[in-house]
Amino acid sequence: MNEQLKPIPAFASETEERAFWETHDSTEYVDWDKAQLVVFPNLRMSTERETAAPPAKAVASEQPA
Repeated sequence: MNEQLKPIPAFASETEERAFWETHDSTEYVDWDKAQLVVFPNLRMSTERETAAPPAKAVASEQPA
């Protein structure tokens, strides 16, 4: 890759970083030809169930009286 890569900006939060990458092409910032495969041999599947639902207490406090 002969093009000059743009520097990745510093982000104040993960939300700000997410918004940036949703609107920018990573190939302008990262030379993917130099990427390396990474293996996590000790990574295990979670045994706990994840949910996007808010806790019942939070839902109950938002209900109109």
